[in-house]
Amino acid sequence: MCSANITIAMFLMACFTIYMCYNSTKNFAETCLSVLKMQNYKCTKGEPDTILLIWMWPFGNSFGFGPCSSAFDIHGCRLTDDRGLFNQAHGVMFHHRDIRRDLSNMPQLPRPAFQKWVWWNMESPSNSYPLPLLKDLFNLTSSYRGDSDSPVPYGRITDTTEEEKKYTIPKKDKFVCWVVSKFKTDFKRSQYYTELVKFINVSAYGRHFNNPINGKDYSSLVSSCKFYLSFENSIHRDYVTEKLFNALALGAVPVVLGPSRENYELFIPSKAFIHVDDFPSPKELADHLKLLDQNEDLYKQYFTWREHFVSTETLFGLEHACRICDHIRRNKHYKVVKDLNSWFWG
Repeated sequence: MCSANITIAMFLMACFTIYMCYNSTKNFAETCLSVLKMQNYKCTKGEPDTILLIWMWPFGNSFGFGPCSSAFDIHGCRLTDDRGLFNQAHGVMFHHRDIRRDLSNMPQLPRPAFQKWVWWNMESPSNSYPLPLLKDLFNLTSSYRGDSDSPVPYGRITDTTEEEKKYTIPKKDKFVCWVVSKFKTDFKRSQYYTELVKFINVSAYGRHFNNPINGKDYSSLVSSCKFYLSFENSIHRDYVTEKLFNALALGAVPVVLGPSRENYELFIPSKAFIHVDDFPSPKELADHLKLLDQNEDLYKQYFTWREHFVSTETLFGLEHACRICDHIRRNKHYKVVKDLNSWFWG
């Protein structure tokens, strides 16, 4: 093996000498590649890093520049917020909720031909507004939607380690719980809750209930609940948020209100949750939860998925930036989002 490496090295030196003397670039390259191919080597120059410029921090909050390599096994990406690198950046990332209606806070310099502009939004259509001037402006999209160019859901179900397979359901001292930040009477979730509590007791937390809960106590609270109301504030395709994935991770059975059951099953196992649409009315749902509360064996069936999977939450901002950068690095072709507003809000 050592002699083979020495032979290859000597051959390459000879190739280089011939190249320097006669400038026979084509013959040198062909010979070099053919020899190294036989020896399973590569004769290519390393590709420079792909630069992704974060033009605006989401809601003014920096998510930092953690390494994409260790966090997501994504290599060759450089994240920056230095606008002085605009002309060098392969991609520029814009957060929808921070774009002004008149686009006055968007780049005013001419866009380099190779550069891709990326529209990023994790809010639902009900919680973000369309901007008429966005037509034909972006090349790529990144959102929770599965049909985005760079989709990043709010969470994922991933394989367990051997240690994680040894799962024990947390001890419970509460029946049904709900933590809500916005309680608006026109929200479907608020209306459903108002009907549900006529038939079942719900431990409710939040300012509306004069029972605030801080982030420090949130995890222990949810873990202590048999069921958690993972009710979304608006109902749209693929809009399945941390309300679901947190409950799964903390050991409460999520009762979901959002898109269809079929849509949820694109993200999590069918036996991991209870959908309000499975029941004709809140009363029937309440009766089912009471049954599970009294039958431990039936209740435990909602945790069989933990033998194979765990619930993980998305690293907001950083994961989006890394995956956007990786997408740009892997896809060099030109693309334009012709009508963003029709796609997302239509």
